[in-house]
Amino acid sequence: MLMPALLIAATVAAAPAGQTPGEVKTFKDWYVACDNVWSCEAGTLAEEGGEFTTAMAVRIRREGGPDAPFRIELSPPEEMATGPARLKIDARPPLSGTQDTEGDTWLDEAQSLAIARTLANGTKADLMLSDGKAIALSLAGSSAALRYIDAVQQRAGTLGAIIATGTRPDTALPPARPQLTARAASKLTELPDLKRYPEIIAETGCEYRMEGVEDTVHPLGQRGGLDMALVLIACDSGAYNFGSAVMVATRPMEDPNAGWEFAPAKFDSPTGWGGDDQVSQVVNADFTPETGTLYDRAKGRGIGDCGVASSYVWDGEMFRLSEKHEMGECRGVWEWPRVWTAEVSVVR
Repeated sequence: MLMPALLIAATVAAAPAGQTPGEVKTFKDWYVACDNVWSCEAGTLAEEGGEFTTAMAVRIRREGGPDAPFRIELSPPEEMATGPARLKIDARPPLSGTQDTEGDTWLDEAQSLAIARTLANGTKADLMLSDGKAIALSLAGSSAALRYIDAVQQRAGTLGAIIATGTRPDTALPPARPQLTARAASKLTELPDLKRYPEIIAETGCEYRMEGVEDTVHPLGQRGGLDMALVLIACDSGAYNFGSAVMVATRPMEDPNAGWEFAPAKFDSPTGWGGDDQVSQVVNADFTPETGTLYDRAKGRGIGDCGVASSYVWDGEMFRLSEKHEMGECRGVWEWPRVWTAEVSVVR
């Protein structure tokens, strides 16, 4: 099951030059995703229309660059994680590891490359539970998913590749993590009163507002001689997704006699919702003033196993994408893989 077209359109909208999130791909019963610094994750999906026991049962994570960390995680359903799990591939002895406080089992990191190669070339795999029960895992698509990681991390044809091995040394370095400066929000003596500005709501393009919805206002602090406030206007809504049009209000610094002026907030990448004729919307929004971070999480369906989640930091002029997670396939992946990351420094 794929995300609704509205969410898919938001994820594929053109990103500004130099700021392109990675992709999430599905190969049969496996997903794979890499971010902008070549940090990649591959894992198992639930059966189409079936139970979720195989979803994320095996997750393989590899960072970009030579000698980067490479981990394999076994994650039985929470109610089944009563003890360490093991991974059995074909007729080989089960592989064991160390269980963490969340109930997941981590296999030996030093053996992860060899295990991943065996898994991709195997014909049968089982997740062995501590009570002796086994969960059959599909390996269909595992080789293609891991080969995709080799390609993104530029390891194809090297000694460090998982699938596309060769004789060249593994030396490719990933791109540097983008550096962002976020401005923590300071308090203001007064915030805009939206009840006085019904025309501002109309200008957002929000024609269908649910009865009883509340708009919210948050201080953004002061900059360039102006008081600045974040205005989230409750807009298009559904059963489990609630959109908020994002505006920024300004007035001359600490001048109670001056009127507030409203303008659409600027973003450096597409947000969850909002067409060409609307102000950008964030979905199921939340704002953390201490870090100047605005959160946007659009679910593909109510149970939350697919969708797009982004965080944006306020730099004093616009909201810049600091992290993005995405999962387009609605097959039990509750922790959506990361496709964009940046290093954020907070100033006050």
